Amino acid sequence: MHTYYLSTMADLLAGQGVGVDQLLQGTGLKSIDMKEEFSVSAGQMDTVCLHALELTDDQQFGLQLGSRINISSQGIFGYALMTSATVGDALKLLIRYSRAILPSIHIEVQQHDARVDVVVEATHLPLALERFYCEVLFAAIIHNGSLLIGDRVVVTTLELDYEAPPDALLYVQLFGPDVQFASQRCALSFDAASLGIAISTANPVAQDIFRRECDRLSALDSRRGRVSERVQQVLLQSGSEFPTAAAVAQQLHMSESTLQRRLAQEGCRYQQLLDQVRYRLAKEYLLGTTLPVAEIASLLGFSDTTNFRRSFKRWSNTTPSVVRRDRI
Repeated sequence: MHTYYLSTMADLLAGQGVGVDQLLQGTGLKSIDMKEEFSVSAGQMDTVCLHALELTDDQQFGLQLGSRINISSQGIFGYALMTSATVGDALKLLIRYSRAILPSIHIEVQQHDARVDVVVEATHLPLALERFYCEVLFAAIIHNGSLLIGDRVVVTTLELDYEAPPDALLYVQLFGPDVQFASQRCALSFDAASLGIAISTANPVAQDIFRRECDRLSALDSRRGRVSERVQQVLLQSGSEFPTAAAVAQQLHMSESTLQRRLAQEGCRYQQLLDQVRYRLAKEYLLGTTLPVAEIASLLGFSDTTNFRRSFKRWSNTTPSVVRRDRI
């Protein structure tokens, strides 16, 4: 799905003279090919989107992108939404698979009185990126509404936690007249009765198949949006000079204190993740190469072989020489 987002984004920017190489700079991604499967991490997606915001001359690029996203082009997740019985069922699936759709933001559906709110939070991201993701999601929901419910009219209210731009016409065109800027949150609201609206493309048999496949794919990719996984990806791509927690936090667009707090919420610490990555690489070097242990220690950032051996024993309860001997 991220491939589809990147391809759509690249097409929009191409009209402004922005090349794919500029968009992907510094991400480790070489190209965008819809015919090929490739993995895009949450961190890479964030970086690409930040590049897009820097490169575009369109201040409402998020709205433009969201209005170009078609639910039928989002693979198995899109089909699962399309074959849901009602709007309420589709919203439940949106929340269930939100990490696979937009891994860097938190999406929640809140129901109170006669209203239903789709609320987005991403306070750990730069404000421009948080705003971008909110606008992409909300514009995509409105854009695909007619596909799901036909001509049924749903009155919506849009709340955004930033000041109104000089020209807010596109917001009104997409969401209607009730757009509130400088609010306390980012939320798209509509009548609770809308949850019961039947979806025109509903298919219970197909929906069950698509939902089970979505669950399978989500299980394979369940850690994509977790901060701990993103930290490990940064460490694995860093070479032999592993960055500090502060440097990693900067790459993930958050403060070091926020990084440490998020990791604690996931039950781990930065040093623990660094040890896991070093241990993983150490085993690959020991089992897959003939490099001397001293050189492996240097590649893993250890000042001497003794410290590496001591750490390896702590990680594995054995020694590098025993691991290398037992591979034969």
